[in-house]
Amino acid sequence: MKLIICFLMLSPLLACKKPPEQPAAGAGQAASVPADPGPALLAPAGDRNQLPGGGWFTWKFSEKPKLGTIIAKVQVFTSSGERDTSYEVTGESGMPSMRDHDSGQVKFQTNRKGDYLLPVNIVMAGEWRLLIKLQKDKTEAYAGKVLFSI
Repeated sequence: MKLIICFLMLSPLLACKKPPEQPAAGAGQAASVPADPGPALLAPAGDRNQLPGGGWFTWKFSEKPKLGTIIAKVQVFTSSGERDTSYEVTGESGMPSMRDHDSGQVKFQTNRKGDYLLPVNIVMAGEWRLLIKLQKDKTEAYAGKVLFSI
């Protein structure tokens, strides 16, 4: 009888149990961002992302993401390791939970070194996404996303 009473008293608590949190997805990336269908996650900042034809690219932020403007930098390389500026690189930033506030697709600008640069405006704390697309000859070669929290 005591077992039944204990079960009846504890069952509402068990029904309210929170699911376990997911571990962090790496430096600067958060696993708590809601599921976002579409492109896969990019390799961590500074690591290679393979391109068709044997080339690769890396990405990183100019500083740890915070409120204000940060710069996303993409560097593209040929299969022989030389800089490649023949791609058109675009980015789209926003909060997955507030899609109406996305930046829209914006073209990265190249500097003299051949880096592709994009200012990313972080206007509020929360979960953010940066979608990076590379096109060559009007054909999409790669699309991936970076998830991060402020």
